[in-house]
Amino acid sequence: MALSGIELLDDAHRLDSFNCGKSALNAWMAGFARTNEARGFTRVLVIHDEGTVVGYYGLAPGVIQPNSAPRAIRTGRPPDPIPCLLIGQLAVSHRHAGQGIGSGLVKDALHRCVASADIVGGRAVVVRAIDAEAERNWQSWGFIPARDNPSVLMRSIQDVSLWLADKGH
Repeated sequence: MALSGIELLDDAHRLDSFNCGKSALNAWMAGFARTNEARGFTRVLVIHDEGTVVGYYGLAPGVIQPNSAPRAIRTGRPPDPIPCLLIGQLAVSHRHAGQGIGSGLVKDALHRCVASADIVGGRAVVVRAIDAEAERNWQSWGFIPARDNPSVLMRSIQDVSLWLADKGH
């Protein structure tokens, strides 16, 4: 097995056998990833094994309401809504779990969010956790739940940037 690097989804990637164990994430990959990528709604980045996708994440611009944001994100008179970068989905196939692919995808996504914010702005990275397990996972990466919805979590771009620099990622 020789996994690819992380690359943009294209027509050569096979999605039909992707199964991460969470039906909503499987369905998004099968039914929306190509369309969202083609229409510019989401950039979908994948890792594959000889063309078969084994892990992916989606990136998109987004906004959050100031009253949802933790204090660290809404300081300094932010606009309403607050611009952010959204990691919309992230999943690894069952067969490839436990190999560090998910961590690699998260680190790549965080790097891309910081680079994007340097170009277009953005106060935070936001994720929408699909379930309590995902909420705990994002919290382990330093994400803080929104004040009004525990499945929406965020971390300031500044904090992510400092963390990446400190960890040498």
